[in-house]
Amino acid sequence: MIQMTEAQTAQEISTLLRQITLKERALVNDQLRQTNEVTDQQAMVLQLIGAHPGMIQRELVDVMHRRAATVSAFLKKLEEAGLVERHIPVDNTRNKMLYLTADGQSIVDQFQAVQQMVDQRLTQGLTSEQRETLLTLLGDVKRGLD
Repeated sequence: MIQMTEAQTAQEISTLLRQITLKERALVNDQLRQTNEVTDQQAMVLQLIGAHPGMIQRELVDVMHRRAATVSAFLKKLEEAGLVERHIPVDNTRNKMLYLTADGQSIVDQFQAVQQMVDQRLTQGLTSEQRETLLTLLGDVKRGLD
């Protein structure tokens, strides 16, 4: 067996983490598209608005760490689809407050169920001891990036 260098090992770990993330997103998107035309990114926007009713677009940009134009495009599509409403407060006409419609909340509920199913699949082949070890190791990896 060929011994990998530390750099090669780090690159392999990074590649595997990226592949896991991409597969997870693909599974979520496949499940979401079976019932509606919302992507995982749009569902995350809806989830954030649902968790913080009345938030403004600027807050959404800050939380998502995305460009304002990207978030604006997300919101426009979601509003056109009848999933999000913008309300103008009487004391500040510049900032429009964001709220989910009933259909938007339904998609958030679906997204959370799909995400939970994918999360369970992620570690279904591992023992509880392996899960604990993986959780510890991933925590260590994350702290190394902080």
